Amino acid sequence: MRKSILVSFGLVLFGGLADLQSQTIVGSVADEQGVLLPGATITIAPVNDPFSSQLIGVVTSIDGTYSAEVGTFLGTDVLVTCSYIGLEKQQVKLKNLADRTYTVDWALKASSELLDHVIVSAGRFEQSAKKVTVSVDVLPPRIIESRGTTSLETALEQTPGVSFVDGEPQIRSGSGFSYGAGSRVMMLVDDLPVLSGDAGRPTWGFLPLENIEQIEIIKGASSVLFGSAALSGVINIRTRYPDARPLTRVTVQHGVFSTPQSAQAKTWDGFSQQSNFRFVHSQRAGKWDIVVAGNVLGSDGYLSPVTENETDTASSGYRPWQVDRYGAENRARVNANIRRRETGVAGLTYGLNTNWQRGESQNTLIWESAPDNIYGSYQGATTQVNQTIGTVDPYVEYVAPSGFRHAFRNRWQYLNNDNDNDQSNASHVFYSEYQLNGHGENWGLTGLNFSAGLVNLMAFSNAELYSGGSSDGNNKARNVAAYLQVDQAVADRLNLSAGMRYEHFTVNGKGAGKPVFRAGANYQLAEATFLRSSFGQGFRFPTIAERYIRTGLGSLQVYPNEELNPEFATSGEIGLKQGLKIGRFKGFLDMALFRQDFDDYIEFTFGQWGPDDGEAPSLDNALGLGFKSINTGKSRVTGAEISIMGRYETDRVRLDLIAGYTYTRPISLSPDYNYNPDPDGTVTTYYNTSHDTTNLILKYRSPHLVRFDLQATAAKWFGGVSVRYQSQLKNFDEAFIKFEAEDIADIEWGLADWLDTHPRSPWLVDIRIGRQWNEHHRLSIIVSNLANAEYVIRPLAIEPPRLTQIMYTYEIK
Repeated sequence: MRKSILVSFGLVLFGGLADLQSQTIVGSVADEQGVLLPGATITIAPVNDPFSSQLIGVVTSIDGTYSAEVGTFLGTDVLVTCSYIGLEKQQVKLKNLADRTYTVDWALKASSELLDHVIVSAGRFEQSAKKVTVSVDVLPPRIIESRGTTSLETALEQTPGVSFVDGEPQIRSGSGFSYGAGSRVMMLVDDLPVLSGDAGRPTWGFLPLENIEQIEIIKGASSVLFGSAALSGVINIRTRYPDARPLTRVTVQHGVFSTPQSAQAKTWDGFSQQSNFRFVHSQRAGKWDIVVAGNVLGSDGYLSPVTENETDTASSGYRPWQVDRYGAENRARVNANIRRRETGVAGLTYGLNTNWQRGESQNTLIWESAPDNIYGSYQGATTQVNQTIGTVDPYVEYVAPSGFRHAFRNRWQYLNNDNDNDQSNASHVFYSEYQLNGHGENWGLTGLNFSAGLVNLMAFSNAELYSGGSSDGNNKARNVAAYLQVDQAVADRLNLSAGMRYEHFTVNGKGAGKPVFRAGANYQLAEATFLRSSFGQGFRFPTIAERYIRTGLGSLQVYPNEELNPEFATSGEIGLKQGLKIGRFKGFLDMALFRQDFDDYIEFTFGQWGPDDGEAPSLDNALGLGFKSINTGKSRVTGAEISIMGRYETDRVRLDLIAGYTYTRPISLSPDYNYNPDPDGTVTTYYNTSHDTTNLILKYRSPHLVRFDLQATAAKWFGGVSVRYQSQLKNFDEAFIKFEAEDIADIEWGLADWLDTHPRSPWLVDIRIGRQWNEHHRLSIIVSNLANAEYVIRPLAIEPPRLTQIMYTYEIK
C-alpha cells in the first residue's frame, strides 16, 4: 500500500474584499478504500513552533469533511497534521499562508506502528494505547488463534499481571479465591457486562473466541466507567465486524492428554482426549454488516472417571459427548452480530448481537487424596451441571452533525445451571446504558473529549443454592448509576483525564450508594517516551451469592452472610512507556509502580460460622465449621511491573514478542480484626485462619508472575513458545491442613505431605509449530505443559498434564 496525500491549492473568489473568513483550510479525510472518516483530527501550528499555544484543531464531521479558520497564521509557514486512531498520521507544510482558501484532502493508510493500538475501554472513546493515563494491555487475536485456545482464560494467562485461581481472574493480586462469587475484575463483551446476575462471575467457555478483534485489559480500579465489579480492573472483549472483504474461517483441532507424572494416580485405561470445532463468517451485504460464528467442544477432561470400576466403559475409550469423568464437558455455541451500517438517516446505525450456548460438565473442587487419588474427587465436592446461557444485545447509535455520538445499548442475559445436588440456579439480567460521547471543538475547546452515561441493571435470581438466611431462593438486585469522564489534550503532549460516578445498589431491599472518582495524566517527554500517572476509586456491593449462598462440600459447609458490607478501594499508579528501536527491533517497554488499598475487604474465609449441635464430627456435621464471605478489615497491595512488546522483522523472518514480570506484595493491614461479630462465637482473625502469616501476605496470592510469548514467522512456516511462572501460594485457609491434622470428619486429603514434596511451582512451557500450505490452509501442532509438570495453583485442585493438539484452519478472504 502506498502513502497518498492529495493536496490541491485553489483560490476562491467571493466577489468582494477578502476577510478573515477566506483564510481557511478545508478538505476531507478518508482511508485507503475511500471510506470517509468522521472524527479524524486536523491540527494547524506554526512550523517553527509546533507546540504553540495558538495551535488550531478541528475534527471532521459526520461526512468526513472539515474546515479550519487560519487567519491568525497569515504570512507564516504552517504544519498541517491529520490523524485518526489506527491509521498512520500524515503531515503537509503550507508556506507563507496567504489570504485564500486551501483545499487539503487526505487518504490515510493503516498504521505501520505495531503497538499503536486503538483503545476504547480506557475512556469510552478511541485513544492511542501509548497516550492513555492507565495501564492497558492489548491481547492480539494471534495469541488466541495460535495457542489452540478453547477457553479464554488460557489466553489471558499470558498477559503480564493477570493470573487465575480456580477460574477466578486476578489482576495484580487484587483478589483471591471466593468459591466463584464476587469478581473484582469486570468482564465485558463489546462494552457490556457478562458477569452472572447472582454470583457476579464470568462463564469462560461462553465467551466468543471465534470472533475476536482484540482484548483490552485495564489494570487498577476502574469503577468510574465500568461500575462495581471493576474494583481491580477490566477485561473487555471486542468482537469484529466485517470490512470490505468477506471472511470465512473454519478451525478443527483434536488433543490428547499425556499420562500424569504420578503413574499410580492414573486409575483409568487409555488417554483422555478433547475435540474442538469453531467457525466464523463475516461479510457486508448491501447496507448490512453480518457475522455468524459458532463453536462445538467435547472433552474428557484430564481427571479420573466418575465410576470407581476401572473396567467400566467410562474408564477407557474416547467419549466426548458423555460427561462421565470429573472435569469432562461438552458445549455448543452459536453467535451473530448484525448491524445496519447505512440508514436513511445520516449518522444512524443500529443492530443486534446475540450469543447462545448449551453445555454439560462435571465439576469438582477438591481432590480425593494425595498422592494416589489426586485426579479423583472428594465425596460431596462434585457437581454435574447442565447449563444454558445466552445474551441478546439490541443497540442504536447516532452521530450528530456536531460530532456528538449517542448510544443506547441493552443486554438481556439468561443463565440456567441445572445442577444435580440441590444447587440449581437461574438468573435473568436486564442491562441498559445510554452513553454520550463528544468533543469540545464546537465550544472552541480543542483536544477535549468527554463520555457521560446513565446505567440501569436489574437481576432476578431463582436458586436453591442462594436460599440462605432470610431468602427463599427468589432474589432481586438492582443497580442504577450515572458517570462522567473528561479527557483533555494540551498542546499535543499532555493528556489529562478526570471522572466521577455515583451508583446505588439494592439486593432484596437492602442497599447502599457511593460516589467514586478518578484522575490521570499522560505526558510525552520525548518522541517515544510517555510518562503517566493515575488515581482511581472502586466500590463493590456484595453479590446475591455472597449474601445468600447455603451449600456444602461434603463436611465443608458454606454459609450465607446477609450483613456483608460493600468494599471500597483506592488505587494509584505511576508508569513509563518507552518506545524502542534497536536495529530491526521496534516496540515498547512499559514500567509501572502501583498501590491499591481496600476497606471492608471481602474474603471467602473458614471459621465456625454455623451452630455446633454437640455431636461428634462426621460428614454431615463439622462442629459448625465452614466457609463464609466476610469483611476482613483493611488490606493493601503494592507492587511493580515491567513488560515489553515488540517486533523484529527482516525480509525473511518476523518475530513478535510479549513478555513481562509482575511483583506484588498483598498484605493484611488489620490482622487482629475479629471477623466474627457474635460475642459468644470463636474469635476469628487473619492469624488463626491463615496457613502462613509470614509478612502478613493475603491468602491465595502469588507474589511473582512471569509471562513470555515469542512467535516466529518465516515464509510458510511459523512457530512459537510461551513461558509462564506463578510462584507458589504460601498462604491459604488453614482449615485445609487443620481438618486432616485434627481428624475432623475422617478427612484424609494428604495436602501437608503434598506441599512438603512440591514446595515450588514449576515453570510452564508451551510450544507450537505450523505451516501455511497456501493462502487457505494452515496446519499446526501445539503442546501445552511441555514438561508434563504436575502441580497445583489452589491447594487440593490438580492442574492439567501435558496436552498435545493438532489444529487445522481453512480460511477464505
